[in-house]
Amino acid sequence: MQAMTSRERLMTAYRGGRPDRVPIRIWGVVPEKIPPHPSFQPICDLSARTDLVGDWEPKNSGVFGTASEAVSVKTFERACEVQGHKEVVTVVKTPAGELRSVYYQPLEPGLPGYQKEYLISSAEDAKRYLSMPYVPPAIDCSDFAAADAAMGDRGVVMAPLGPEPMYHMNALIGSELWAIWLIEERELLHELVRKTFVSTRDFLKQQLAAGVGPLFGYVGPELCIPPLASPRDCRDFVVAYDKPLIDLIHEAGGTCWMHCHGKMGPVIEMFAEMGVDALNPIEPPPMGDIALAEAKARVGGRMALEGNVEQGEFYRVTPEKMDELVRAAIHQGAPGGGFILCPTSSPWQSATVDQQTVDNYVAFVDAGRRYGAYPIEV
Repeated sequence: MQAMTSRERLMTAYRGGRPDRVPIRIWGVVPEKIPPHPSFQPICDLSARTDLVGDWEPKNSGVFGTASEAVSVKTFERACEVQGHKEVVTVVKTPAGELRSVYYQPLEPGLPGYQKEYLISSAEDAKRYLSMPYVPPAIDCSDFAAADAAMGDRGVVMAPLGPEPMYHMNALIGSELWAIWLIEERELLHELVRKTFVSTRDFLKQQLAAGVGPLFGYVGPELCIPPLASPRDCRDFVVAYDKPLIDLIHEAGGTCWMHCHGKMGPVIEMFAEMGVDALNPIEPPPMGDIALAEAKARVGGRMALEGNVEQGEFYRVTPEKMDELVRAAIHQGAPGGGFILCPTSSPWQSATVDQQTVDNYVAFVDAGRRYGAYPIEV
């Protein structure tokens, strides 16, 4: 087979086909990326040898969209009781009253923060949120063509589907109250998710009308699968709202990539049914609950699979072991096509990286090239 460009290779695999070799991706990394710490620079440099997936999003795509006269959103900072942090307070004034969230943001970049108060913490808060009049998003996609041209044949630019309706509301409510409301306030949750769905649908339609694409991606369903929620919850709050959005992408000739950590056993067929073209990251056991070969047997031909080398392995194994892990992933996932080799998360999960981690990324890329040429030798 004639050698493909990285763009051709990725899109062939994302659409379930068999390219010249397995695409190799380091999630979230392109050579132009300014790393959070200088220790990551060798990984950014290494990404030039991979098949790149760049990030882009429209301008004016904030959480609340465009404000109306009936709604105001203000954010300010203040001192925090927790050492090494500051409080970021968001106040939303709605026709039915005020909403407020408080986030503990670390002063040192790269460290995790903490959501002290969620914007919606009661049924009364939910009604205040629902009182906000709908204002269609007004986004600017004018720089997508330049971003796409800058990527060129090195890879593809992934545009956002938009705020995934369930995920967006879960972030405003918090997983604990969300889980309780799945039992006690199920219809109220539907009202909230439907409100976000309308905004996300219009956000996506504007991108499609502006010629954005062909690759769209999103995250979030992992917050509505077992053990946090039941398969029924996933069908009611993920499939029901995401499928119409994916249908819009397909009607425009686009391709949909979805990220979902966790145990795929109870839900993987649902994702194929709702039209997801490529599922990331298919974590191997024990982080996941099904081997890549089983996932391939259950949804191969309907949905491409991306990932399967656990992020934690980069920090602890030898390069020789990384070579084995990559070979096993390719042998399980690549036959027949529709597989993209990728770590199960981005490198930015730690504040810095050491030489062992860098060496493992090099081994990951080298092994992907060594074992990934079609036809795959098993």
